[in-house]
Amino acid sequence: MAGKSLITLNAGSSSVKFAVFKTDDGEPEAVYRGQVAGIGRDGRFEVAQADGACVVDETLDAPDHAAAIARILDWIDEAPGLPPLAAAGHRVVHGGMAFTEPVIVDAENLEQFAELEPLAPHHQPHNVAAIRAVKARMPDLPQVACFDTEFHARQPEVARQTGLPHRYWERGIRRYGFHGISYEAIVGKFPAITGKALPDRLVIAHLGNGASMCAVERGRSIATTMGFSTIDGIPMGTRSGAIEPRCAGLCGQ
Repeated sequence: MAGKSLITLNAGSSSVKFAVFKTDDGEPEAVYRGQVAGIGRDGRFEVAQADGACVVDETLDAPDHAAAIARILDWIDEAPGLPPLAAAGHRVVHGGMAFTEPVIVDAENLEQFAELEPLAPHHQPHNVAAIRAVKARMPDLPQVACFDTEFHARQPEVARQTGLPHRYWERGIRRYGFHGISYEAIVGKFPAITGKALPDRLVIAHLGNGASMCAVERGRSIATTMGFSTIDGIPMGTRSGAIEPRCAGLCGQ
């Protein structure tokens, strides 16, 4: 992929964040980061260089994700000195039982991603919408899906069980865990950030409006606070996290 660009996209309910990388058959180098915010209301398109210098900051009419993706791809086409896109990578929150590593998107697995939308209704539909929007605009561009659940997919089975009868495990009721792309990035960058070797045991906290924690042993997830869905675990901005049924009953009185 000499002289090519790559784009990564993280689509949320009202924004699409992206980063653009250049590659010359070596390690991809980040050159731009940006977002379309306010999708469906007062849209804004922002782009900065890797060093933080502002390149674009403008209002944008973006009624949906397709319009947001179109503006991003238009800008990449016009950006001076930026080679053509060779591929797009997407954050997809839920990989279910089938997807435990990144995959090249095709018509079949895209429908499988959509079938998982009830398990992550605030995230998955927007991830799928971004993939469809890129495909509509650039049908021949290879797209790769990376899943937030995949980092936890090789946990010991006992850590992923819920305590329900095994027949529910066979039907997909298990502790999937999320924020895996974030955790995997931290594990990979830990030596460069700290100047020290990755410790055998590490606890990582992903803190934001959605939050979780992960126990890592020798670079692998062995336990995480989120479970079957993204609402389990520690308290978050708009999600209660784990709560006892007795407490839930009292709160309703």
